[in-house]
Amino acid sequence: MTEYKLDIVGKVCPYCLLAVRNKIKELSPGDILIVKTDHPPAANDTIPTDLKKKGHKFNSILLEPGMWKITITIQ
Repeated sequence: MTEYKLDIVGKVCPYCLLAVRNKIKELSPGDILIVKTDHPPAANDTIPTDLKKKGHKFNSILLEPGMWKITITIQ
């Protein structure tokens, strides 16, 4: 299990989702990806919806107004 970070602050969809998908392709089951984003649709809808469809476990928290951290465990 290895932890990776992906900073997509300042980016908007669809780039946010594509960046997460591309990074996940590089990882192995059990790895953890921590994504930092300031794009509300990506944090609250686009990325979580995609992760659910693909069966990955995740937790999204609001770090401060306008900044989210999504912790993804690769399945």
